[in-house]
Amino acid sequence: MKKVGEVKGEFSAEAIIKFFEVAENLLPGIPYVVGIMGDRVWLSFRRLFFRFEDKYRIETSTRSNSEVEVKFNGEKSTILVLYKIFKSQILVFADYSGPKRWTVWPSVKKLAHAILEYALEHASEAKEELKVAGDDYSKKLADLSWITSTLSKSLLLNTLDVVVRRREFDKFLEGLHTLGVFKEYKVVYVSGSGNGSFRLLFINGELVGVYASVGDREVLGDASKLNDLEGYYKVKVYGVLAPEI
Repeated sequence: MKKVGEVKGEFSAEAIIKFFEVAENLLPGIPYVVGIMGDRVWLSFRRLFFRFEDKYRIETSTRSNSEVEVKFNGEKSTILVLYKIFKSQILVFADYSGPKRWTVWPSVKKLAHAILEYALEHASEAKEELKVAGDDYSKKLADLSWITSTLSKSLLLNTLDVVVRRREFDKFLEGLHTLGVFKEYKVVYVSGSGNGSFRLLFINGELVGVYASVGDREVLGDASKLNDLEGYYKVKVYGVLAPEI
């Protein structure tokens, strides 16, 4: 891959990578779009009198806690963009394989910068929105009628038998990420019942709502209290099909 530029400033790799984890987040920031067909984006590149078009599926992946890759898988070509995120700068790399490289390559460099510019503008904004909404989602998780309504428009993805050890609930959360459901669904609902119970809501892979019953206590919004849970739990993981909840 070839370095195509860099951006200097103060950055949060965590916030930016969280934003990139959902490929659909990037769509408004992608230039050269002439159409969207299902899960494909139709891009058109021009240089002088020459033009090249292709239809791409977009995939994002995290290489490490400071690198994120965006891949455009086309019918005739492939575009790769890599961002290396440091505290005070972001390095931008890109590659293109396919026909009419002379026509496409200058646009690929602009594409890489346009996506990053959009992500930088909206990543911290999206994170702040989730933070503000957190208490509201936790209150919704305490409402059985809201749970029933949400399940009616959700798909059961996994049923798990889990042993939770005291003060190790974070390991359970890490295990959820290995299931891959957060890449497939923007909204994920998780419920667990056993020696106590818990209900969790995730948006874009981030925990935004917590409700739990621990002993004779009711926990609302305080994720740290989940570490008081222990024992065997039957856990169900749902992908919420409706984008608005």
